[in-house]
Amino acid sequence: MPTNVNALVALGGGLLSFFSPCVLPLVPAYLGYLSGISVTTEEGELPRARMFLHALAFVLGFSVVFVLLGASAGALGYLFYDLMSWIQRIGGILIIVFGLHVMGLLKIPILYQEKRLGHFVGSRFGYGSSFLAGVFFSAGWTPCFGPILGAVLLLAGNTATAARGAFLLSVYSLGLGIPFLITGAAFSAISPVLRRLNRYLGIVSLVSGIFLVVLGFLLFTDMLRVVSGLLEKSL
Repeated sequence: MPTNVNALVALGGGLLSFFSPCVLPLVPAYLGYLSGISVTTEEGELPRARMFLHALAFVLGFSVVFVLLGASAGALGYLFYDLMSWIQRIGGILIIVFGLHVMGLLKIPILYQEKRLGHFVGSRFGYGSSFLAGVFFSAGWTPCFGPILGAVLLLAGNTATAARGAFLLSVYSLGLGIPFLITGAAFSAISPVLRRLNRYLGIVSLVSGIFLVVLGFLLFTDMLRVVSGLLEKSL
């Protein structure tokens, strides 16, 4: 399956994960907490470099975990290559179910459970705390954006190589991480914008659900390969 199309899916999945209902509302307070800066501080008093570096350490923390997961998924795909067609069909069905869950049409209780382990890290270890919080974020918030992450991991498994799997999850991490970095670089300006976006979280959930349902259908029918080929010929 062409890597560039998979990469676009992974990048879009990362962006949708950032704007998910249980991540977006907490971003300003979370970054402020890690850097030891109050979200109500006036812009002129904000040490922007410090905020950005804490955001960067946080992004690196969860990126390391996701890239390792991607490499593992690719390696498993290689081991079970002969069964990949069945795994792809089953995965497609699961992704469709996840999409219906994200849209609120189907409730899966386990996906409502999240453990925000990053709050146990505190900020006393400086940038190391933010890095560890990113690592814990990748586990504690996984039920929240797990459906999208699971879809990208399935694509990583389909590559059947650890390197390509790691690449896809690095692109996913990029999509999830860029908004964090932008927020850290312009904390006072971006935080009010993010709070205003909270009123549109229902639309984000709908778009994310449709994204997953379409992706699941394309995987189940193996049409993603066909669509990828057509897109590559048109470029």
